[in-house]
Amino acid sequence: MITWMAELKDAFLSLVLKVLPYSPFVQFIDKLEQLPYLNYLNWFVPVGDLVGIGMAWLSVITIYYMYSIILRWIKAID
Repeated sequence: MITWMAELKDAFLSLVLKVLPYSPFVQFIDKLEQLPYLNYLNWFVPVGDLVGIGMAWLSVITIYYMYSIILRWIKAID
């Protein structure tokens, strides 16, 4: 039963990915990977950590605003 549901999920996600367009930024990302000094820059400025922290901050702010909107709809806050 679980394998059937996993196959159904995989088929659905495959269909969704076929419908979505390719990223327009692929060519720019490929060019960035070829830079010889990118590893040194990432050592001084941890871009991956900064992106992770930014995504966490953005998700928390989004949850706060959505929660605030819901509370205003039910008239729990002004």
